[in-house]
Amino acid sequence: MSDWPFYALLGVGTGALYAAFAMSVIITYRGSGVVNFAVGAMAMIPAMVFAELRASGDLVIPIVGLPNRFRLGDPMSFVPAAALGMAVGLIVAAVIYVVVIRSLRSAPPVTMLVATVGLTLVLQALATRGFGNVTLRVSSILPDDVISLGGRPFPVDRLWLLVAVCVLALGVGVVERFTRFGLATRAAFLNEKGAILLGLNPTRIGLTNWLFAAALAGSVGIVGSSLGGVSPFTFSLFVVPALGAALAARLQSISVAVGAAVAIGSFEAIAVHIVAQQQVPRFFLGGISALVPFVVIVGALILVGKRLPNRAAILERAQVPVVLARADARVWALTLAIALIVVVSGDPTVRFAALQTMFVATLLMSIGVLTGLIGQVSLAQLALAGFSAFMLSRFDGPLGFPLAPMAAVAVTIVVGTLVSIPALRVRGVQFAIVTFSLAVVFDELLFRSPTFVGRGGIAQVDAPSIGGFEFGIFDGEQFPARVFGVVMLVVTALCAAVVQGVRRGPLGRRFLAVRSNERAAASAGIDVAQTKVLAAAIASLLAGVAGLMFAYKAMTFNGGGLSAQDGLLVLALGYVGGVGSIAGAVVGGILAPSGLFIVVILGGGSSPDQFLITGIALVLVAMKFPQGIAGSWQMLRSRIESQRQRDGSDPPGHETREAPVVMVETARTVEPGTRSGTSGVSESSGATGWRP
Repeated sequence: MSDWPFYALLGVGTGALYAAFAMSVIITYRGSGVVNFAVGAMAMIPAMVFAELRASGDLVIPIVGLPNRFRLGDPMSFVPAAALGMAVGLIVAAVIYVVVIRSLRSAPPVTMLVATVGLTLVLQALATRGFGNVTLRVSSILPDDVISLGGRPFPVDRLWLLVAVCVLALGVGVVERFTRFGLATRAAFLNEKGAILLGLNPTRIGLTNWLFAAALAGSVGIVGSSLGGVSPFTFSLFVVPALGAALAARLQSISVAVGAAVAIGSFEAIAVHIVAQQQVPRFFLGGISALVPFVVIVGALILVGKRLPNRAAILERAQVPVVLARADARVWALTLAIALIVVVSGDPTVRFAALQTMFVATLLMSIGVLTGLIGQVSLAQLALAGFSAFMLSRFDGPLGFPLAPMAAVAVTIVVGTLVSIPALRVRGVQFAIVTFSLAVVFDELLFRSPTFVGRGGIAQVDAPSIGGFEFGIFDGEQFPARVFGVVMLVVTALCAAVVQGVRRGPLGRRFLAVRSNERAAASAGIDVAQTKVLAAAIASLLAGVAGLMFAYKAMTFNGGGLSAQDGLLVLALGYVGGVGSIAGAVVGGILAPSGLFIVVILGGGSSPDQFLITGIALVLVAMKFPQGIAGSWQMLRSRIESQRQRDGSDPPGHETREAPVVMVETARTVEPGTRSGTSGVSESSGATGWRP
């Protein structure tokens, strides 16, 4: 047997895991309307509980504040360990649905997506606290015979896992097509209002499908944990190829999803083999296999993006309100004065925390433009910042300052704009899938490539200087240098001024019009495609500048802190602070790991605790305060000033300022008796209005 067919067959085991997660994504989406980014993390919990029971006999329950490890005796056999693992997994899934998902039934799909990102962070942090940041391995559960294929040893457990997943897929298909529950799920998916009139309970149907999907992914995760082990983060990244397979199946066909997932696993195995044999250029040695799911996702969105189904909803789904406040010179002056005092303070720890805060705040402004103003959820902005940092290290030697940073930002803008091309056909959740897969490609392919990063996987930049005057982070006497902090503050303020100008100008209104209703914006003469691409270019510019700040702050760096998982944390910080405002970016920067809040108020903290707190905050924001911390204050201020104007209660001599305008928009609604996504869908531009 030649090499490629052998390794393609070797990859069907991993492909079977992808297939199970893809089926779980489709079941969850059809049952509750949620594209579940946390499917891998939810499957990880029962798998790790099972592995720990098999290894030590300890039952670990992912909770906080109470004892979470219980000694049950000697290591357990397969059946009781699997039963306890599945029980813990289903309890966690039920709590998630009842507490979080049910309350978001009327929320925009993007808000649901953000909530599942927060759930991913929470589950990863709980697993890290309970099990440690380790990979648990168990003995093979499936038959572990080794046969000879073309003179090579081949473990048959991969084939058994594939057979098990195919049997599960057949069972899911039978349930969907021939049972009363399956018919009820399809009815609620096609027309929720009609299903309610027939006496069906969409909430109960959603919970049942949610648990069904969790049981499917968890059981396959338990069985498949013997292939390569399970850790708090491994299964979470499996969501990328799983989403690729689900999109290839248009979030509908189980059989197509299984076939696509197995094909992705096979091609990944072939890619790993050709890299190991150095049959590809040295540039791709970091991880060419990450390209496979990305290509599948982009191809699926380009080919069938317009035909992806949209779940009908009985309730109107409003977007997160965006507050367009006028720039208050006094607020800006006070903020800059406080920031200047911090960056020139005598405590070097505080100064360095301020640098981290400014870097994250600038990066969050990038997310604010793309997500807050145009409505495209991007999970790749941190990856773009990392790309800019590494490009700076490549340009720094031959070009020097200031040409090197200008060239790095220019290349980042080009790359970020090219990535936005799929957004011309899709938006929201689908675009988030594209950008998350791109972040994985950057992390595993570029940031680990010795050709791209540099010798030894370490990149280096020189301190910036003009006319012999250096203003780097180290000036020979103090670290970090105060002059460098002042320069960082000036750059951050300039980026904020650019964002404020965009938000308050005609371009910002165009962005918000496209965010609200693309059809209405197009009918008003706005070039929707051009507007989306322009927003991506501006966001890439800001991400590129943030990357320069990261590089000059670190001087010597690798891919650490730039992973796809860290990108999830950055999005969480943006939403917690307030994704639609500059103040929200500043708040998110303050709350960032190693930022001012963690260093000054909490005195540091472990990474799992930061992930846990940030994840919980993100879920709460998605549920109760979608405008974030800063947005909630601005909304409250707007309402108070509007109430004063209506009541005429301003005191004599009080100068009334114009209240910030709040954009309130309503998503599309589905008429009774129509299928979502067909001509029965009405997107009325009258649903969008401006009010003081």
